[in-house]
Amino acid sequence: SGRAVTAHHTVLVSNIIGVERNEYTVPTAPAEDAPRALQSMWETWQEMHEPGTRRSLREWLHDSQMDLHDIHIGYSSGIFSLQERAWAEQLYLSMCHEVQKQLDPQNRAHRPIIDELQERMADKMYVNFSLFQSMPDAWGIDQLFPVLPLEGLDQVPERRAVLLDITCDSDGAIDHYIDGDGIATTMPMPEYDPENPPMLGFFMVGAYQEILGNMHNLFGDTEAVDVFVFPDGSVEVELSDEGDTVADMLQYVQLDPKTLLTQFRDQVKKTDLDAELQQQFLEEFEAGLYGYTYLEDE
Repeated sequence: SGRAVTAHHTVLVSNIIGVERNEYTVPTAPAEDAPRALQSMWETWQEMHEPGTRRSLREWLHDSQMDLHDIHIGYSSGIFSLQERAWAEQLYLSMCHEVQKQLDPQNRAHRPIIDELQERMADKMYVNFSLFQSMPDAWGIDQLFPVLPLEGLDQVPERRAVLLDITCDSDGAIDHYIDGDGIATTMPMPEYDPENPPMLGFFMVGAYQEILGNMHNLFGDTEAVDVFVFPDGSVEVELSDEGDTVADMLQYVQLDPKTLLTQFRDQVKKTDLDAELQQQFLEEFEAGLYGYTYLEDE
């Protein structure tokens, strides 16, 4: 097919700009006069650590979910305080982590629980791209694309993650990933280092993605490079497209960048800011106006 022939020639490379993790600490025991739902969750937690217990992992998880559900409803009704809700959520995350440690991926009966907990405990990683611009098929028709970290490949992928783009739309997330065991709702990732976040590669995006991409949130075409590999093994990288600027995208919606800059300059002059600060504001505004639509390093 045409897709099979052309898909392989293009790879989208982007950087992770932030991560949201399910951080938790095991809370202390509730007070003796604490509401019954809190006591019940704590009893389940204690039972999980008793040797020789006969209850299944699924039962522990189910009981804790039911108690947490009751606490959420009670919080909405004013029965539970914010502190009690936070305590319950911390304990629930601790339970999920404890259950995860006892699951066996080779046990078919454990697979549904593993998938459920991987999705629930997954990190949310924000990637510097627009799903609607660069991978519209993933959003529109649930097309699957191989996604891999391009760095940290010598590390054990101990984390699971869900990838989100930088648009304002909740649909701007990749829901399914190609995994070693088939299709998963999260992807394996190495430990995240905020000082050295890994680059990600989105593969097989060479068929139709650039043509179909739309300007949701006015994110434009990405920068593009052509990579040439010669018979002697040498490699040459050539910038073929600098990508769209903010000014380019504004013109698509009938906004004139020069007019905007003039109006902004007039507004700044009306302020009581000193001349140096006014000039700083103007330079930053102009740099943003004629800069890349995606986040750039300063």
